[in-house]
Amino acid sequence: MKKYLFNLLILIFLLICQLLIGIIFPALNLIPDFILIYVVMRAIMFGAKDGMLFAATGGILQDVFLNSLIGIFTPVKTAIAFLASLLTDRFFQENLLIPPLAVFIATLIHEILYLLLKENYLFTTDYLLLFKQIILPMAILNTTITFISYLSYLLWQRWNLNG
Repeated sequence: MKKYLFNLLILIFLLICQLLIGIIFPALNLIPDFILIYVVMRAIMFGAKDGMLFAATGGILQDVFLNSLIGIFTPVKTAIAFLASLLTDRFFQENLLIPPLAVFIATLIHEILYLLLKENYLFTTDYLLLFKQIILPMAILNTTITFISYLSYLLWQRWNLNG
């Protein structure tokens, strides 16, 4: 129970950070999806059950605070966490490329699924233009953040073991 409450507080903190970036810098077109990054990293490190539980929780939080239509982020994030959890125990934890690559692919899939489920974008959007201007740069941004945070996590783990 303690672990779940702690991770719930982390999800809330990440959502607040995501919301604050949009409020403080309203001219930004790209806002990183911190919850997606966190969920994919948890799913890779701790497996499907853990990743999908926090993906559903983070998706509900995002649905409530970021979207007028409840229910898009929850199934999309849960599906992404399941796909990311397929990488669990398939690579060494010290591999710095797998989590950023997984987040890159997860961001692409997440945004495409989001667009397909969002009904007002279904027939009125130029998907190629949207992919070039928003989805691909967002995937690169999320990948960069993941690389830095995963490297920090590994250094913290190594420091924690040594001292």
